[in-house]
Amino acid sequence: MKKTTNTSATSPDTNTDLSDASLGNSPLRDDEKQFIETVASLLVPRGLAPSVGRVYGYLLLKQEPQSLDQIGADLQISRVAAWNAARGLETNGHARRIGSPGSKRALFAPSDNFGAPLLEQAAMLGGMGELLLKCSATIATESASSQLEARGHFYLAVRQAMVDKIAELSPPK
Repeated sequence: MKKTTNTSATSPDTNTDLSDASLGNSPLRDDEKQFIETVASLLVPRGLAPSVGRVYGYLLLKQEPQSLDQIGADLQISRVAAWNAARGLETNGHARRIGSPGSKRALFAPSDNFGAPLLEQAAMLGGMGELLLKCSATIATESASSQLEARGHFYLAVRQAMVDKIAELSPPK
């Protein structure tokens, strides 16, 4: 019996299939393509476009700064699409831009700050927790008040745990 391998890039918790994406004739190896597609499939349900997830997976594999032209050629996307994806990754803390003095050329690499995207989430949890606590004491009905207060404390505790763990695990600068 011939063994078959599922090469579709899906996440077990998302059922997002990106295997028919544009990496078919890419110069990347099959295992690199699979990794890139799997990274994209994991990030799509979290609000990132598939092209952004693919660029992130690509940058994680390459590690060295990559030009927009190289990203576009390897992922078979336009330079503009590579630029938009890289800028989105930079904005969210997943990538960093490296510029050359006197040049408009931008290179992109994965961020050295592993915790940056998570710190943004932690800040959102902190703001939400504080809002819920304030509202639980001032504008919520009695039945909603205890739920808002419990949720507010939960969000603040998760935020603090995230901040503490990121500080503990982050490499020294």
